[in-house]
Amino acid sequence: MHLKLLIVSFCALLAIRPAMAQDWSSNAYGEALCGAVSCLTGSEAAGLNPAGGALSDWSAGIGYSDRFMMKELSQKSARMTMPVLGGVFTPEFNYYGFALFNTSRASLGYAKILSKTICAGINLNFHNVHIDDSPTNANTVSGDFGIICRPTKSLTLGTYIRNISNSQYSGSDTIIPAQIQVGAAYNFNGGHAVCVDIDHNSLVHGITAHIGIICRLRENFSILAGVSSQPMTVGVGSEFLFKGFALQFAARRNQYLGWIPSVSVCWRRGADQDWK
Repeated sequence: MHLKLLIVSFCALLAIRPAMAQDWSSNAYGEALCGAVSCLTGSEAAGLNPAGGALSDWSAGIGYSDRFMMKELSQKSARMTMPVLGGVFTPEFNYYGFALFNTSRASLGYAKILSKTICAGINLNFHNVHIDDSPTNANTVSGDFGIICRPTKSLTLGTYIRNISNSQYSGSDTIIPAQIQVGAAYNFNGGHAVCVDIDHNSLVHGITAHIGIICRLRENFSILAGVSSQPMTVGVGSEFLFKGFALQFAARRNQYLGWIPSVSVCWRRGADQDWK
């Protein structure tokens, strides 16, 4: 019983400090890049920058992340991209924790291409926290906004804001952090990319930096790597493409809390759109 109480306390601490532990996505692609994701487009962007889904075809994916090698801290996700009504709808569900303590987020996003070089997107999120034996569950609603611009064929600029309304859980002083992230990506040699992002999170002092590298070694195989600060984190990963499916693996190491292995599987009806 004492062990369960300890785990619950630890999970509660992680929920309060999501910038260090709970990133609200078990998308292995973003995990490998250590959060350098503001310029991602297509199905890989689902659950990351809301604007990136604007260039996605129909897709469906699931993800699993074993936070710090503890199954009690595992995070699971399911997401879709649906191009209808002149844009792309992106429903998503994330679950973090275990029976005694868990948090979940259900989201509905909409992204749209605004011009030949700009796309934008929004998310509406419903958050819930469950603690075993608690008389009530805490919940709230938040909103996200993102925009991506591609001024040249090689350069992409992106930004997004999470929790624009600075929402907090009902009946609790715990606030879902507000976060703004901006970044740039440089594409070269037919598929390779270097991504550089910085973000400010309301629960973290100062600026956090993220650097990600994507190396497309073959048409159906890519290697990914990343590093971020506050705390220092390094990540590596890979993506395999096979008959409409993308299989992504990642391992990220937090300097204080250890390893975070992740895996994602995504089905795509067709190739993601390119910039017009």
